[in-house]
Amino acid sequence: MNHIHRLQTDLAAAQVALDAKDRIVRDFQTHLAGGKFQGTDADGTRKDWIATADVRAWLALILAAEG
Repeated sequence: MNHIHRLQTDLAAAQVALDAKDRIVRDFQTHLAGGKFQGTDADGTRKDWIATADVRAWLALILAAEG
């Protein structure tokens, strides 16, 4: 395989992985924009908190995405 073909193959694979990661990031943004994190609870507390374990789980999904 010549060098240019190898680079094109590598670029295509990287683009597939990037697209997969992008989909997960958009899903995470949609999740954060949902009602679970909007406004205030009945007791007046803010609803815009998210557990760090949930963020870590989303980040792990992003890192693992390969397309």
